[in-house]
Amino acid sequence: MRIGFFSDTYTPQINGVVSSIRLFAGALERQGHSVYIFAPSPRQIEDGPHIVRIPSVPFAFQPEMRLAPIYSPAAYNMVRHANLDVIHSHDPFGIGFFGLAMARRFRVPYVHTYHTLYPEYVHYVWESRLTRNWAARLSRDFCDQCDLVIAPSTKIERALHEWGVTAPLRTLATGVDAGRYRNIDPAAATALRRQFAVAATDRVLMFVGRLGREKNIDLLIDAMAHVKTPGARLLIVGDGPYRDELERHIASHKLRGRVTFTGYLEREEVEAAYATADAFFFASTTETQGLVIAEAMASGLPVVAVDDLAVADAVTDGVNGLLVKPDAHALAAAADRILGDDLVRERMSASARERAEDLGIDRQAERLVALYLEQIAAKPPPRRGRLVQIPGAARVERHLASLRRRGRRLVRRYL
Repeated sequence: MRIGFFSDTYTPQINGVVSSIRLFAGALERQGHSVYIFAPSPRQIEDGPHIVRIPSVPFAFQPEMRLAPIYSPAAYNMVRHANLDVIHSHDPFGIGFFGLAMARRFRVPYVHTYHTLYPEYVHYVWESRLTRNWAARLSRDFCDQCDLVIAPSTKIERALHEWGVTAPLRTLATGVDAGRYRNIDPAAATALRRQFAVAATDRVLMFVGRLGREKNIDLLIDAMAHVKTPGARLLIVGDGPYRDELERHIASHKLRGRVTFTGYLEREEVEAAYATADAFFFASTTETQGLVIAEAMASGLPVVAVDDLAVADAVTDGVNGLLVKPDAHALAAAADRILGDDLVRERMSASARERAEDLGIDRQAERLVALYLEQIAAKPPPRRGRLVQIPGAARVERHLASLRRRGRRLVRRYL
């Protein structure tokens, strides 16, 4: 099968969407399929011939994100010559719209994974009830142009239903390459402990992710002020725009010796970091799945997290982790329970690994292929013809134009 992934989010960015694309692409290729990835510039040294970069510019409010046009002649020629069987988008923006147009043009199924709860991220542009409602409406209008929408968690499926999405919906989590986390080189873990001054007697709680306000890392820091286990440390792996605020928050609690930032780490270093930890610490309620939770469980880490539908798909309270209300004292008590009881931690660790095996990426890729085949069987044979009008696209474009105008006014006003 020839599959086209279309995404406005890809390397050099580091986030869950990029991880999902790379994990599924790798698994599909191992199973004999060809995957073409259409993503924004700049081109990276490691890009292979099946990665097509579309010219883009940085997003004014968040430069690590890119804005691309909805058409590229070079990308069009690649689509035409690749003779794709299915197009699968991962963002509802410029490249996602381009993929939608190409699917209509060549009459192939258009599948979309709704990775991100966009109403929870409008604070990067303009936080208001109006922008949250617009984000939900834009999401609904885009999804209703798709042949199939994939929700990576029960939480997302419910949200899309609540917003009025009528397109077919299926739930399929991104898998994890569990084998990568089974046998970590002890020397790598030892080197990482030495690098960040983690003593052998320390009990390490670990967070991995982008440091954005929506990740609720402030609550983890508040909780650390109440964790009583001797030698308890919090290792925060990642970086992002909210780091300075978090540094100030740590200083206000006088926790500099107990909370450590690693910054961005290479994939092998992240795997070694998991191997140094005793439990995974997580408070975000804006996740669509939380791929890092699956990675942590593959490393044998019990999860201490705020109870949320996206997390609860993977974590069963009392079995492979503890789910608590969004309260610093509750998080601290759960962390103390796992860090302070070796038997509890070992039992939950074994259950975590079992659950991660169920979420293996090869198994999830097979399920994704089955969804593709269903859509291909329901489509008439592809043929080349004129580019057809996309129903509802004009309404979505009007929403986007309105947001762009407001964004330009904000730029002129504040920058």
